Amino acid sequence: MSENAIMAVSYEAERAIAKPKGKNYEVQCGSFQNVELKRGVDFGVIPKTKKPSLFKSGAEKICMGYGLLQQYELVQCDSTYGKEPFFRYLFKCNLVKVVDGKEYVLTSGFGAANSSEKRNGFNSPYDSDNGCVKMAMKRALTAAALSISGLSDAFTQDMENEEFMTNSKALIDTDKPDSPVNANQIKRLYAIGGEAGMTAAEVKQKLTAMGYASTKQILQKDYNAVCDAISGKGV
Repeated sequence: MSENAIMAVSYEAERAIAKPKGKNYEVQCGSFQNVELKRGVDFGVIPKTKKPSLFKSGAEKICMGYGLLQQYELVQCDSTYGKEPFFRYLFKCNLVKVVDGKEYVLTSGFGAANSSEKRNGFNSPYDSDNGCVKMAMKRALTAAALSISGLSDAFTQDMENEEFMTNSKALIDTDKPDSPVNANQIKRLYAIGGEAGMTAAEVKQKLTAMGYASTKQILQKDYNAVCDAISGKGV
């Protein structure tokens, strides 16, 4: 292996710098490619949280900025069937640099998800099984991306305000079921989409397919069903 090749690998440890760019962030991946993280697409800001949450698409952009490949490994799978089914997955995500035809693992991230998490709501463990796999992989990727970039001071791995994400009943105006949803409900809707690995554009496409030309057309009485559809719990 040449000296230049060795240096190319070691440079991957250069810390990234996230600079505000309007409502977005420009991330300088060391001496490598700069990437732009878009609000609502690559990261989201949830009310009352300390830091914005990095979405899957944002983590992928950071990895591409460093020129790294993603490799996933299922580390552990726990499952219980019967009257009280339970599923848990632990994934490892390696960020790999290919130099002179050889693969070098520069950092790794771990992510776990299980069917008993509050984010699954009233969905059965069997219905949330596949979602747990995707969530565990997403968390492993995000952890690895934050590790290689050193951006943990700017972004968090997951949504920090669990009450905001799960307590939909507190947000619904039961006295006016036919009134449109409010700003907090809309933010939560896009945050749920981000947790499901969707971009803001994909959430909008999903809403359009459901017959909503605008989020303002969503009514209080339909809010939970719309959230379930975005998260993958609905039809």
